[in-house]
Amino acid sequence: MILPIYSYIRNPPKNLLPKQVVAFNAIRYCIDICHVSNERLIKNLSELSEKGNPEPLDFPTIFLDVWSIINNAQMFGKIICQEFKIKRDESKLSEINKSKDFRDSNQHLEERISQVLSEKDLPIYGLLSWRKNYPKSNEVIISTIYSGTFTNKGKVRMEISNKSQQESDEIIQKIEFRNVIREKNEGGNWVFNEHKISISKVISDLKDWVNHFDKQINDQYEKNGNSEKHISDLIIQMMGKINRHGNGII
Repeated sequence: MILPIYSYIRNPPKNLLPKQVVAFNAIRYCIDICHVSNERLIKNLSELSEKGNPEPLDFPTIFLDVWSIINNAQMFGKIICQEFKIKRDESKLSEINKSKDFRDSNQHLEERISQVLSEKDLPIYGLLSWRKNYPKSNEVIISTIYSGTFTNKGKVRMEISNKSQQESDEIIQKIEFRNVIREKNEGGNWVFNEHKISISKVISDLKDWVNHFDKQINDQYEKNGNSEKHISDLIIQMMGKINRHGNGII
């Protein structure tokens, strides 16, 4: 897990201020959602690499997790900058900061359709590329998937990088996502350009941030002795029967 199971972020000490507890809760959910999405993404990319005939829901499932990571990574970045006074231009936030531009553009998808997507015939939810390694051999499979139809195109441009890169995951590496974002040019006018974000690096940087915060918090509370922790998450269930003569449950 990106966030250790016994982390103070997961179960905050009871002597924290309520505002700090809420901030920890928000960070925990951003990180855990990114973790779940990334684990599922890696599994699906590994399977799709060798799948002869993708099924209709294979691509949406993958892009669902990509956008989930982007959305929650940008939220994580905003939270730690606000709550811990970290500067947005911090070098270790560079890839995470990119996620905000991608998220902002996706939030206005209905506008992008007429502004640029239909005009340039671009993929509706972006492009994703990755590399699957085979540790016991020197073989690799490099793949790219395109979201949306391309029947009217003369050709489809799908960039694939073959540069070597050391990453923590030895099977699936170089998960890179491309999509159109809106930005201002040198003349101050809004333009639409395709940009790339490394999902692999976003996950790696999230791990580094969590380790950084976790160490600081652990050091602080170990000096003061063990502190009683809050219990996180709750489920409440009730047994009942459907009232066949009415609309309620008894």
